[in-house]
Amino acid sequence: MNHQRRIPLEGCVNFRDLGGYASSLGGTTKWGVLFRADSLHRLSQADSEVLIGRLGIRTAVDLRANDERERVGVLDPALGIDEHHIGTTDRTMHTYERPDTELRNQSFGQIYENMISTGGERFAAAIELVADPDLWPTAFFCMAGKDRTGCLASMILGLVGVNHQDIVADYAATAPATPAIRERALAELPEMAQVWARLPDDIVNAPTSAMTELLGIVDDRWGGLEGYALEFGVKPQTIERLRASFLA
Repeated sequence: MNHQRRIPLEGCVNFRDLGGYASSLGGTTKWGVLFRADSLHRLSQADSEVLIGRLGIRTAVDLRANDERERVGVLDPALGIDEHHIGTTDRTMHTYERPDTELRNQSFGQIYENMISTGGERFAAAIELVADPDLWPTAFFCMAGKDRTGCLASMILGLVGVNHQDIVADYAATAPATPAIRERALAELPEMAQVWARLPDDIVNAPTSAMTELLGIVDDRWGGLEGYALEFGVKPQTIERLRASFLA
């Protein structure tokens, strides 16, 4: 069977299947059960037919902050997808007052480290949801489907034994969609242009160095992605069930 990694949609430019990655535990990740995406608030009627009719999406996990949902919209409840909101931050970055030097002095990997450490319990709650096969097929998303979504995807893949190289490649696969993501983000949240200007130059891209650095930090600080997940409250049985259900 020919499987499709990137699912073309009209209102979503970064919707991808997490299937097909080899695991050191044996087997590969299943196709058609877990998907990562940019924000699902723009879905067209044709998109809904793909998500509901072809992919059978049952559950969506929204990682966006409350102010993002209020500003740009939410998943249409008429679709009948069971939506769970787990904002990994209380507010988006542009609402915080920070010295420019603080932002400029952080590498992309350090920004991600701060994201997953300060939001650790929320990422753990998201893992618990996404790892539940009773809710599959599931799509999880943030605004761009790159940063928060990329970090959660790395956790899910890492917990089932996907190697760092493939996790980095999955993260970097966002790159072709970044021009469209940037255009849509600036149309909906124009103030983000000022934020991006104060951040590392590659913040709007998906460089392999960002995820490579983060995975190294996680290995050093938590002994790996499983150690990170357990520290912030993911249940051991959740990890066992994810491995049993997501690998084939």
